[in-house]
Amino acid sequence: MPDCSIALAGASPAFSPGAVGDDALALECIELALEAGRIGVWDWDPVIDEMRADARARELWGLSGDAKINFQLFSNALHPKDRERSKDVIAAVLDPARECDCEVECRVINRLDHIERWIQLRGRTFFENGRAARVLGAVRNITERKHRERHTRVLLRELVHRSKNLLAVVQAMSRQTAKGATSIQELQHKFGARLQALSVAHDLLVSEDWRGVLIDDLVRAEMAYCLDTARLPCGRICANGPRVMLKAEAAQNIGLALHELATNALVHGALAQPEGCIMLIWSLRDDRLKLEWRESGGPAIASLPLEGFGHTMVKRILAQALGGKATIGFPPNGFVWSLSVPSVNAVCESASNHNISKQFRI
Repeated sequence: MPDCSIALAGASPAFSPGAVGDDALALECIELALEAGRIGVWDWDPVIDEMRADARARELWGLSGDAKINFQLFSNALHPKDRERSKDVIAAVLDPARECDCEVECRVINRLDHIERWIQLRGRTFFENGRAARVLGAVRNITERKHRERHTRVLLRELVHRSKNLLAVVQAMSRQTAKGATSIQELQHKFGARLQALSVAHDLLVSEDWRGVLIDDLVRAEMAYCLDTARLPCGRICANGPRVMLKAEAAQNIGLALHELATNALVHGALAQPEGCIMLIWSLRDDRLKLEWRESGGPAIASLPLEGFGHTMVKRILAQALGGKATIGFPPNGFVWSLSVPSVNAVCESASNHNISKQFRI
């Protein structure tokens, strides 16, 4: 147990956890509480500028058990940006007109390992004849809490940024959907389906803490939604490609493109015919991510379709968002879409197993 006698004003140092009596029991309880809370205690005499501290407080400063401590030594260990602020706190602590407890969070740089740690200092001043005679307090390492707070702030800033981007996407999507809709019912149906496709990508991102989305998970989720909506049996879409982790923006845009491609195939393409099928292939080589959507067994194309939101999404919006190039072709009884984008714009650095392809049916 650490030496906690300094935490008891007026207590006799002769007391110990093994002594008999109420005082010994109280001291033992205090020591156990300090140990459980990982709290260090300190005692400063401002008259002679002498500080005493227990083992845990000394450990935070990197001080040996016999090292003499004064305010200057304490102050020098603080982070330079916190020293001025600490002076104002000390001035308030020593002011008899205020007589208030002090609490401050600051950074201390350990004298031994030179590691910066956040600490919480709390103290109470005892005055005699109008001057500070003793400042008694506690100190606690709050580095982990500060790191969590900083992480939370980063996440909140990222959330605000992504929310603004998402609202911009939804606004553009609603505007483009309204242009091609011939009725309120058609607008509601198409816009609702596109929102759901966007939601699918975001659900996957949330499940991965926004680190990214595996492309095969995105393909399965987007295709399954479209096939379930149309009540088609599985097995008509064959997907093949390596393990690739997409960045958030890439997952969002590629997910919307896959939805538009699948929807078009259900209404006008291969999935509208009993024998039609789709092959989706992706690869990662030469610092580029490449995808190809190839339909076969679909109806013959008599004339090129009108350029609605879906056409614009898969050919222009997606390519512009990821800094790449998309092409569309109409061979006999089929349809081909291909996308090529710089991998740095679409793929997370943590992605692995790029050379191992996996084939599955949906």
